[in-house]
Amino acid sequence: MPITLDPSGPNTVTVGSFDRLTGGAYDDDVTVTAGLADAIVELGAGKDVLRLASAANLLTVSGAESIYGGGAADTLTLLTPLTGGRIDLRGGNDVVRLSDGGNRGTIVAAETILSGSGDDDLSFSPWGPGAYFSLGAGRDRLSLASWLSHAIVIAPDVETVISGSGDDIVTVTGPAPGLRFDLKTGNDTVVLADGDNAVTLLGVETLLAGTGNDTIIVEGRAAGRFVLGAGADILQLGDGGSALTVAGAETILGGAGQDEITLEAVTGPVHLSRIETVTGSAGIDAIRLADGGNAMVLRGIESVSGGAGADSLLLLGGGDVTLMGIETLRGSAADDRIALRDRILDGVIDLGAGLDALVLADGGNRLRAGGTETLLGGSGADEVTLSGAIADGIIDLGGGNDRLVIRGGPVTTRVSNVEAIEGGGGDENLTLLSVAPAAVNLFGGQDRLRLADGGNTITIAGIETLIGGSGAEDVTIAHGTTGMVIDLGAGADRLTLGGRANAVRLAGVETVTGTTGDDDITFTAAADALLLLGGGRDRVFLSDGNDSVRLRGVELLNAGGGTDVVTLLETVSGAQFHLGEGLDRIVLSDGGNTVGVIAAETVIGGSSADAVIFGGIVGPAVVDLGGGSDTLSILRGGNRIAVANTEFTIGSDGADTIDLAGGADGVTLRLGGGVDHLLLGPGANRVTLADVEVITGNTGDDTVTLTRGLVGGTIDLGGGTDRLMLGPGMNVVTVANVEVLTGGAASDLVTVTRATGLVSVALGAGRDMLTLGDGGLRVAASGTEMVHGGAGADSVSLLSGNPAAWLDGGGGNDTLAGAEGADTIIGGAGIDRLTGGAGADLFVFTAAGHSSAAAPDTIIGFNPAEGDSILMVGIADGADWRGGLGFTGQGHAEARFDEAARILRIDLDGDAQADMAIALPGLATPTGPPAWLVWV
Repeated sequence: MPITLDPSGPNTVTVGSFDRLTGGAYDDDVTVTAGLADAIVELGAGKDVLRLASAANLLTVSGAESIYGGGAADTLTLLTPLTGGRIDLRGGNDVVRLSDGGNRGTIVAAETILSGSGDDDLSFSPWGPGAYFSLGAGRDRLSLASWLSHAIVIAPDVETVISGSGDDIVTVTGPAPGLRFDLKTGNDTVVLADGDNAVTLLGVETLLAGTGNDTIIVEGRAAGRFVLGAGADILQLGDGGSALTVAGAETILGGAGQDEITLEAVTGPVHLSRIETVTGSAGIDAIRLADGGNAMVLRGIESVSGGAGADSLLLLGGGDVTLMGIETLRGSAADDRIALRDRILDGVIDLGAGLDALVLADGGNRLRAGGTETLLGGSGADEVTLSGAIADGIIDLGGGNDRLVIRGGPVTTRVSNVEAIEGGGGDENLTLLSVAPAAVNLFGGQDRLRLADGGNTITIAGIETLIGGSGAEDVTIAHGTTGMVIDLGAGADRLTLGGRANAVRLAGVETVTGTTGDDDITFTAAADALLLLGGGRDRVFLSDGNDSVRLRGVELLNAGGGTDVVTLLETVSGAQFHLGEGLDRIVLSDGGNTVGVIAAETVIGGSSADAVIFGGIVGPAVVDLGGGSDTLSILRGGNRIAVANTEFTIGSDGADTIDLAGGADGVTLRLGGGVDHLLLGPGANRVTLADVEVITGNTGDDTVTLTRGLVGGTIDLGGGTDRLMLGPGMNVVTVANVEVLTGGAASDLVTVTRATGLVSVALGAGRDMLTLGDGGLRVAASGTEMVHGGAGADSVSLLSGNPAAWLDGGGGNDTLAGAEGADTIIGGAGIDRLTGGAGADLFVFTAAGHSSAAAPDTIIGFNPAEGDSILMVGIADGADWRGGLGFTGQGHAEARFDEAARILRIDLDGDAQADMAIALPGLATPTGPPAWLVWV
């Protein structure tokens, strides 16, 4: 049944079921209470409202600005465009078919929206979980309610989709050639169909594309995940800096901001342009950079090919990366392993912290590298400038004439196949694994270089520590150096110093050639080292170990402990050699040396005249100065030195012991202060001495001449026929085993303790005294004013010309014989045989037991006519002379002469028994009390 509204004005009506409703030119408000089936509604002009019943409705509408559905499934077909109207179908599975010509309005709670050929601009709010839009031809725009989340499906004929703050999901059913999404905020998803799509995205967090060739243009910043599927896909990012996870994109173009791309499920190379950060997928990712220059951060990318411009990469996360056409590369703290597929010229690669490796391509490279713990070159000539610190590196530049320049540091690395190395100002610690380059200059810093085994010929500079290998090294230091430590290890190694002055510490060096300047060489170990130090004042310092060196051009040597052997290869003048502790040996060259030697246990001279100043030893020493007229001067006291082939020895102020073990002929020794001891060697010695307090001879015939007086000396010349000549001035000496003793012009006090034969003593001028030991000696003396015998049986004869002398035989059965002078002779204890000789001699007895009646002394040649007399001292006040008569026994002392026995007998206690007796053979019988018998 048709219904026609009053056309004369607005209508507000409620109607039931109809098949056709016709309105007028005014604003109608129609409420339908029953469901419609194939109904037609024509409301005409005005602002008309159609309210449908809550039932399934099927109708065609024109002229309605607002349409409200019920809770059932409504199907509406609009015959005229919607212009600012509103369709709200509420519940049910509703379908809206818009007319051609372009529609503008709001649709709410419709599940399917279909349009025709005009430019549609629709706003949509959902009732249920989703909706489908196909807006036909024209420039269509769909705006979703901004406060809601949507899940819609659209045909590719929708040109623009706009949403708000909700989480939207938009699915496109077919290839979209020019679709734009502006989904604002929220977590929004766009799903593209298979085929070729060209879409523009703004505010889209998730993009899922199909198998076609897609072109995706992002407006502004994008953050989320884009999966472009199979096909040759292009992703163009907008300005503002995007942070995307991208899969299936073959080309990614960055915008003006800082773009960060994470690749996912990469199956082929990805072309990138103006992307700042790229993170690879779990697979093998390859990217190609556009021409014009790129600055990019990469993570998890396995292959990068640069464009025609200058490309700069920052690698994050480490891993294996192959590069081509990259000019600048920076690594991170992770472990980077970089392989270049083409040569790099004037590039910069800094791999940062981590255990990083860089492999260069063949053909020759020129680059600055940093943070590369492993650096491998190609077959061409590589020039690498190494910057930054490396803790444990490996550098092998392969074939070609390669050059390594180190800047910064510290750097600790192993190096091989490098032809030239240059350091910077940092601390380098380099270990060469192949034969060294011709030149290494590490400049400033504390640098260390270890050479490879096999023998190296190298010129170095700027190195503080050099360690050699097992072969024969030939090392030249280009410039003077101070504080350098060199250990060339095994092999016949040679070191040539440079510049004008050096101070180096050496070990394992067999030959050292110095400069014209002042060189200081310190050996920590020297085994038969040859040092040729040239001009300047050069110094050598040896270690505490056992060192052996041969020297030329060395002015000063100081050794430590150990047994050192020093051999001079040239004549030296003014050089000083201090050999320290240990059993040390120094061998002088031929030609005549003037040298100071301290603490050497053995000194061997050459064939010419050497002058050696010697001292500072602790134990025994041996000095053999060889041929020539040699002089040995001893410093400091407490030395024990065996001296041979030394013509003049000067001692120290201390107590020196000199052993002429090899014999001495024409040798002069002046041993200075201290109690000095001279030991003569076997064989005949002929020495001239001064200031020697103790002299010990040997088995030969020795001749010892003292050049000055000796006070407190002890001399024992041992076996042989020995001669001792005292020096001018007073001598106070104790001698033994001297067969001929000659004094000087002053007063000498000589004690002879023992001798095996006759001792000839000529003490010369002065008031001389000779004291004999207790062993019983035979002495022939001249120039001796006083002789004291010992406890043994002495035989003393004063030779003709001896001045008046005092002879005291001491103990023992002595034989004393004076000379022609007026001698005083005391036999002392024992049975003595006394001879006064010519002159008025006085025989003195101080005790009755010195010539007892049972053991009388004998005086030979007693002649009162010459003035001889006998003096009794302290024995008695006197004695009555009995002549030839016997004793009276009257209790007082008596003396008588036994003419038969020619004996003077004396009874001291008056008991008629003789207490003393003196044999006087040849004496004429006294005629009265003799004047020659004197009692005091």
